[in-house]
Amino acid sequence: MLAATPRAAAAVPVVLALVSASALAVFFVLVGRVLDAIAAGDALRTPVVSGLIILPLVAVACTLLSSRFSARATSGAERRLRGLVLGHVFGLGVTRRPAAASGRLVSAATTDVEKAAAYRAGFVGPIAGTMAGPVLVIIVIGFTVDVVSALWLAIAIPVIPLVVGGFQRAFRKVSGSYRRSTAMLSGAFLEAVQGLSTLVLHRAEERTGRDLAARGEDNRRQVMRLLAANQLLILVVDAAFSLGTLALAATLAIVRLLDGTLSPGAAVALVLLSTLLTGPADIVGQFFYIGATGRAAERGLSGVLAERPALPTGRTESRERPTSGGVSIELDHVTAGYGDGAPVLRDLSLSIAAGEHVALVGPSGVGKSTVAALLSRHLLPESGAVRVGHLDTRAASGESVRSLIAVVDQQTTLFTGSIADNLRVAKADATTEELHAAVTSAGLAADVERMPLGLDTPVGERGLSLSGGQAQRIAIARALLRDAPVVILDEPTSQVDLASEAAIVDALRTLSRNRTVVTIAHRTSAIRDVDRIIELGAHS
Repeated sequence: MLAATPRAAAAVPVVLALVSASALAVFFVLVGRVLDAIAAGDALRTPVVSGLIILPLVAVACTLLSSRFSARATSGAERRLRGLVLGHVFGLGVTRRPAAASGRLVSAATTDVEKAAAYRAGFVGPIAGTMAGPVLVIIVIGFTVDVVSALWLAIAIPVIPLVVGGFQRAFRKVSGSYRRSTAMLSGAFLEAVQGLSTLVLHRAEERTGRDLAARGEDNRRQVMRLLAANQLLILVVDAAFSLGTLALAATLAIVRLLDGTLSPGAAVALVLLSTLLTGPADIVGQFFYIGATGRAAERGLSGVLAERPALPTGRTESRERPTSGGVSIELDHVTAGYGDGAPVLRDLSLSIAAGEHVALVGPSGVGKSTVAALLSRHLLPESGAVRVGHLDTRAASGESVRSLIAVVDQQTTLFTGSIADNLRVAKADATTEELHAAVTSAGLAADVERMPLGLDTPVGERGLSLSGGQAQRIAIARALLRDAPVVILDEPTSQVDLASEAAIVDALRTLSRNRTVVTIAHRTSAIRDVDRIIELGAHS
C-alpha cells in the first residue's frame, strides 16, 4: 500500500486556496461598492481603498506560496515513495526476473514514482482547494450580494466533480495503456543496453534498434491519446461550465438589476464573483494529465508493493561470529529447487568442518550454485536442513545468515563510482587505511598506485574501465573487508586471463586463511589448495 501523503501536503494548499478565494471575493464586493459610491457621488473611505490594494496582494502571495509548497511537497513525496519502493524491492531478496520485469521495476522506481508524487502532493491538495473555493464564493455572494443569485449559481458547483469523475473512468484504459507502454519500453531498452555487445557481435543492433523505435512510436501514440483526452476535457469543461456559469451570472445580474433588487455596483460584483467559480474548470484542464497518469502510476506502484517475498523472513538471530577459524556448514538430507520445477538437489547431505576448504565440482546443472544459494539463504530447502554455524537457515533471518558469509562470484559486479566506493559496498565505514590494507592483501596495490587518482579512480559503468583481473581482485578485497568466517568462491578465475590468474590465486590464498571456504568449479583441474573435493553429481 502506498505511503500516505503527510496531512500538511493536502491541508496547506486548501487553506491557501481558501484564503486567496476569500481575498478576491471581498475585493470584488468592494469594487461593486466603490462603483455605487462613485455613481452616488460619495467619498471613498480609507478602509475600502486599503482593501482594494491589500486584498489582491494577499491573493497573489497565497498563489505563490501554494505553488512553492506544492513543489516542495512533491519533491518530498517522491523521495518517500522511491525509498518505499526500493526498500520493498530489496526486501524481496534475490529473485529471478526477466529483463522486461527488471525494466518495469526501473520504470516503477523512476517514472511511476515521479508521476504518483506529482499527483499526490502536487494535484490532490491544489485541486481540493480549488474545488472548495467556489463554495466559499457562493457564501460570500449570498451574504453580500444576493441570496437568490447565490442559490442559482450553486447549482453549477457539482458539475465539475461529476465531469472529472466521468472522464477519469472513461480514460482509465488510456492512462493504463500509457503506463504499460512506458514500462515495456523501459524493459526493452534496459535489455538492449545490457546485451549491447552480444547484439553487435551477432549484427542484430539494427534490428533491435528498429524494434525499440517501434516501441517508442507506440509509447508516443499512447501519450498523444492521453493529451487528446486532456484537450477534450478542457473543451467540454470550458463550454459546459465556464461559459455557462458566466452566462448565468450575467443573466442573473441583468434580471436582478432591472427588477431593482441589485444596484449597478452589486450587479458588476456578481459577474466578477462568478469568474471565481470557474477556477475549477481552469485547474482541471491543467492538471488532468497529472491526475490521469498519476492514478495509473499509483496502480502500477501498488502492484509492485503487493509482491511478497519469495522466502519467509525468519526471526532475527544473534550475529555473534568467531574471530578466527571459520564456522561449520551442514546440509542434512536437503532437497531443493526453484519454483514448481523438478528439484535440483535430492536428499543431499554434506558436512564441512570449521576452517576446512572444500571444492564442489560437477557439470552445469548439477546443483553447485544451488548449494551456494542455500548457504546464502537466497533459497530455502524443500526438505532437510541447512546450517551455517549455529544458524538454521529456515529459522534465521537472511541478514543474520549472510553476516557469516562473503562471496566472490565469477563475474564481479561493480557500480558506477570510484574503487573506494565499490570497496565500501562491503563495509560502509571502512577507513582509508583499511581500504589500502584490503587492496594490498588482494594483490591490487601495485595497480592502484599506478593510477593517478589511486582509490578515487572511477571504475566506469559496470567496471568497464578496469581489466577483468582488476575487477576480480576488487571483489576479493571486498570479501576481505567483510571479514566473514565463511567464503564462497564461485569459479573466481574463470573470467580472467592467465597473467591475472596467478595474482588472483595468491589473493585467494590470503582470503582463505582461518576461514571456512567453499569453492565452486566445473573441473577438478581448476581446483587448488583445497582440503577435500566433492563431486556433486555423485551426491545429489
